[in-house]
Amino acid sequence: MTTAVDTTKGEQDAAYQGPLLDVRDLHVEFVTRDGVARAVNGVNYSVRAGETLAVLGESGSGKSVTAQAIMGILDMPPARIPRGEIRYRGQDMLKMGKDERRRIRGRKIAMIFQDALSALNPVLSVGFQLGEMFRAHQGLSRAEAKAKAVELMERVRIPAAKQRVNDYPHQFSGGMRQRIMIAMALALEPDLIIADE
Repeated sequence: MTTAVDTTKGEQDAAYQGPLLDVRDLHVEFVTRDGVARAVNGVNYSVRAGETLAVLGESGSGKSVTAQAIMGILDMPPARIPRGEIRYRGQDMLKMGKDERRRIRGRKIAMIFQDALSALNPVLSVGFQLGEMFRAHQGLSRAEAKAKAVELMERVRIPAAKQRVNDYPHQFSGGMRQRIMIAMALALEPDLIIADE
């Protein structure tokens, strides 16, 4: 006798016992006028819930490119992923559509970028940028999103967060901008945070 079991996505996530992230034989290349530059050549690793993984390498060894490939934010072209798998909770993200990938990004996997000044939009206040995540993913009003932005800024110890929530990225020191990037990564309480540093 065969029994069909219909589970919701949430139940499937709760029942999943494998690694949160499983990268297998990942290759990333950039097509240039001079030919193909191989930035990542056969990367393999996995990360389970509660684990910390550090990827070490020289400057230019492909650490940031690997992180961007996982997040699905490489400019394609010129980048391309000729082979490999990036699995989140067992699902190959390279085979997902853009919308499905976007739902995972920020909500399930977040990234702290290496250069906070270029990662933040210079013409939008940090409060707006933090709050936009709540508006887009949780449907909060502007006022609710702004209140959440202040909470996050306080959580990462930005002094006078209520007064500074309307400030722009250039009005913060480099260290404070990095804290804002950390706040953005923590905002939606993702399963996995990638810190590119």
